[in-house]
Amino acid sequence: MAHITDLSSNADLPLSADLENGFGHAPKDCRETISLGAKAGLVGGSIEDFTGEPGVQYPIEEARDRVAAAVEAARAQPFSFVLTARAENFFTGTPDLDDTIKRLQAYQEAGADVLYAPGLRSMEDIKSVLASVDRPINVLMGPQNGLKPVSELAALGVRRISVGAVLANVAMDALIKAGEELLSPGTFGFLEGTNGYDRIGKLMFEQ
Repeated sequence: MAHITDLSSNADLPLSADLENGFGHAPKDCRETISLGAKAGLVGGSIEDFTGEPGVQYPIEEARDRVAAAVEAARAQPFSFVLTARAENFFTGTPDLDDTIKRLQAYQEAGADVLYAPGLRSMEDIKSVLASVDRPINVLMGPQNGLKPVSELAALGVRRISVGAVLANVAMDALIKAGEELLSPGTFGFLEGTNGYDRIGKLMFEQ
């Protein structure tokens, strides 16, 4: 929550957060996490159905109750709070599309604003999810078997796209490659085509 407060107080854009499983197993934990997150500056957040134990998701009924409690806290805010419910089958549970859809339908019934099943394998998987629910769908780039452009996902009906940690990974990869080139062969080819300090400084420090 301290991290959320720091971010929200230093950014003009609306802030949403990955709140994992609500940092607790009980529905009341999800309710409290959403309430505290909203107080800290969030206007959106996600609750997932992964328990934290390897390969274990909450049973659908229990997971639905957790989402319902999070929705209750979201609706209690004096502003619009977008609650995203995540079915983690393809990440940490059972990579079963039918079960994923059943879970997303349950979370829809519980009142979630956005539905998210990270790791869907194909465009057909995404189509099946879209055809089975009536809430906006978020995808993690995707699909797994071949990343498609944003335009193709949007044309399919996807309403929101997450990129996970890839932007940070790309930045760290560039740093690693630059360091390796400096060590051997000791050249500076990594500077070709990069943004200069003027642009980077403007983006980072000028409001």
